[in-house]
Amino acid sequence: MSLERLGNATVDTNEALVFDTIIASEGLSSQFDYNMSTGVITFLEEGYYFIDWYAAPQFGFTTDGSNWAIKTSVSGLTFTGSSHTKVSVTIGFAIINAEVGESVQLLNASDGALTLSEAVNSKAGLIIYCASTSNFAP
Repeated sequence: MSLERLGNATVDTNEALVFDTIIASEGLSSQFDYNMSTGVITFLEEGYYFIDWYAAPQFGFTTDGSNWAIKTSVSGLTFTGSSHTKVSVTIGFAIINAEVGESVQLLNASDGALTLSEAVNSKAGLIIYCASTSNFAP
């Protein structure tokens, strides 16, 4: 599944970045579910999942730059991607061994609100796939 944020947004500390566009829905409804109003991704199958994300902030009221984190609901694990400035694209990734019903969100892990860039079309993106069932052999 591939998600993208095209609309403008300001995300407060510890709040979820909600993606407003589903680019590719492979795995949606079979391996995971996405709630477009809360930004929660729920795993429908047990397995290893790879999550890759980016966020492009325009500015923020933070003292620690741009920090975004995938946080899991069951284990409470946090996977953070950081940029030392508030205006640089922030990237991150996570590999999660998920249980059925476990959920994740991409949260603003900075110490202040971050506003996504108005200068780019794609403000943020997230790709997730089940690594347990994917065949990467040529």
